[in-house]
Amino acid sequence: MPEFSEKQITELLGEDRPPLFPGCQPRMFSTSTDNTMRLWNLKSGEEKRLLWQHTGPVLALSVEFELNLAVTGSGDETLMLWDLTEEAQEEPVQRVFRGHEGLVNGVEADFLNRKFLSSCTDGTVKLWDMDNEEKCVRTMEGRDGHVGPVCSISAEWLSLQALSGGQDQIVRLWDLETGKCVIKMEGHTGPVWTVNLDPECRKAVTGSVDRHLMIWDLRSKSCVRAMLQHSRPVTDLKVDWMTSQAMSASVDRSLIHWDLDAAEPLHKFEKHPGSVWCLDVDWIGRHMVTGAGPGDKFIYLWDFSDGFLEKEIMGHEGSVWALAVDWKVAHKAEEAALGIGIVQEDDEEEKPASPKKKSGRRRSSVAKDAARPSSRMATPAPQGS
Repeated sequence: MPEFSEKQITELLGEDRPPLFPGCQPRMFSTSTDNTMRLWNLKSGEEKRLLWQHTGPVLALSVEFELNLAVTGSGDETLMLWDLTEEAQEEPVQRVFRGHEGLVNGVEADFLNRKFLSSCTDGTVKLWDMDNEEKCVRTMEGRDGHVGPVCSISAEWLSLQALSGGQDQIVRLWDLETGKCVIKMEGHTGPVWTVNLDPECRKAVTGSVDRHLMIWDLRSKSCVRAMLQHSRPVTDLKVDWMTSQAMSASVDRSLIHWDLDAAEPLHKFEKHPGSVWCLDVDWIGRHMVTGAGPGDKFIYLWDFSDGFLEKEIMGHEGSVWALAVDWKVAHKAEEAALGIGIVQEDDEEEKPASPKKKSGRRRSSVAKDAARPSSRMATPAPQGS
């Protein structure tokens, strides 16, 4: 039997780990096939609120924590705009949007400009005005649209473009001003379940039932890298374009942390006993939450720098389908504890006035570390068969 040092035992038991979210209690929202959305205290794992208005599985979620607003999409063919403030607990739904004729499986919202996109199994992508539930602004379908269900959507609101993936195995880029498909890309051999669009709309990453992740160059309209490590369909994907990192989830019960520049896996995480359907990632703080089912119905909180499972959260009665965490509040609390981003009055008096004077704000060491993938690499995952 191998012998472990005292340091190794301490690390395995997690007794020497830094405190979790010091000085704050981040909020997390989750949705599920049990028809509910729930609010959690991520630090304690305590359920704070149950929101039950949909009559079908809640499959899509977009949250703006500072404005206390959310949009959800459901298998009941509706979308709902939620007021998440304490004052609205009795009547949290502001508006209900109808017009789809299938399961609404994707939502991307621009809360500042009061609009959002939805994708649906009825084969359409719709653009909505948050202040008008009577009729959508635009429907993207027809000759240039998907043949069959649309499975996923990703929007860049500054450029007014969106990327969609379909059951027809095709990835499409849309001009949201005209509603026209401007780029059509083929390469996957299965339905495209998750897509992520680069802020400059030059690149994209997609995941599919064919088990591959693909990196696309939108200028050449072609796939430049295909990555195969998952052994079953890829269900969700998050990308940090600043540092060329990605995290993917799969029906094979695993998550993989990727270096997109090298198109290679950095770490593989395999503690969920059920299929992993969703995730939300804090690239700066090196945490992520993941949701699964059927079987475990758990939400896991990870430190993905070393794969340590910080917390297991259970409360949903169905598969967990979407997650959103207020990571910003954790960053602000850590910076306040470190004295980062605070300009001291004494420092200001010592500095001579200058039109080119630099700001007193400094970037935290946490943010610097997040600018590159962790050097503590796990053994790469085996190639999928």
